[in-house]
Amino acid sequence: MNGLQQVIYDASRVLLWPVLIAALVCLFWVLIELGFFLYELYLRFRYRDLDALEARTLRARRAFQDGKPRTAYRYLQENNYSIVVARFLFDLIRNYQTERLAAKPLKLLQEYEFYTVKRLERTRILVRVGPILGLMGTLIPLAPALLGLASGNTTQFAEDLTTAFSVTVIGLLIGGIAYVISIVRDRLYSQDISDMEYLLELLEGGDERLQSGRRRNKRGVWDADPVVVYEAAAADVENTVAIPVLLETPREPLIPFASDERGEAPLVAEPAVPATPIPAAPAGEAPPLSFDDPAMDWQRDEDPFADLGPVDSSPPAGGASAPGAGAPPTRR
Repeated sequence: MNGLQQVIYDASRVLLWPVLIAALVCLFWVLIELGFFLYELYLRFRYRDLDALEARTLRARRAFQDGKPRTAYRYLQENNYSIVVARFLFDLIRNYQTERLAAKPLKLLQEYEFYTVKRLERTRILVRVGPILGLMGTLIPLAPALLGLASGNTTQFAEDLTTAFSVTVIGLLIGGIAYVISIVRDRLYSQDISDMEYLLELLEGGDERLQSGRRRNKRGVWDADPVVVYEAAAADVENTVAIPVLLETPREPLIPFASDERGEAPLVAEPAVPATPIPAAPAGEAPPLSFDDPAMDWQRDEDPFADLGPVDSSPPAGGASAPGAGAPPTRR
């Protein structure tokens, strides 16, 4: 061999050990990914349930509306059938607790789409790198094996061929396992992204229900929408604040007015009644509701209709309409 051929031969011989070490590293790597993949399959087949996901999310939504965030967080954390969904819910709850950004959930969803692509890159790289290392590990030992065969050294020839064929098998094994993991994980992660989108839509979207499929009973009454019931956490029960509710609707009008003898349109508003002071509520209780709001007592200079002038109930002679009044009624 001339000098250039000798340099190429020596460089390929130097690459033999890095290729063998890289093949072993990739084999160890793909076996670890296979273990994680089997664990993900177990969690999904054992715990994933779309109906349970809907029920937990609706209960969490109802708990948020009732002012019980810890109860809502507990129901959201029960959706741990996937590593991707669990990490997404952890970041979502942290946003609700600290930042409270309205646009953050959608951004988190997009970030986890890139996160799933990043996880798929691990095995997709092995799909290509494994056979490449196997081919390199096959071709590099062939040159010294042929030289040994030419010189009559059959022992060296057998050792080099054994190494070449072993690396080929390892490379094909790496590529085959990585290919199966990548194909199945692509479907699983797409399903996780769909579940997270559905969860966000139930949690922060509208709560309308379809009217189709409803039935009437014997009395002709439509089926009512199902009521969302949840069990509040202990911390939320202690921090619950009672909100006073008006027991009955008042029959008297809020603004007093005087009517004419025929009981038709109001004539002149009565003077404003001074606001009755609201009695102080005992310590620890909410003040009772009252319609005597001091903010509703406005003076004449604050009246936006004061410049229009009084309304004359009887139109002047000649058929002219008074200022501020409508046109006189026509007689048929």
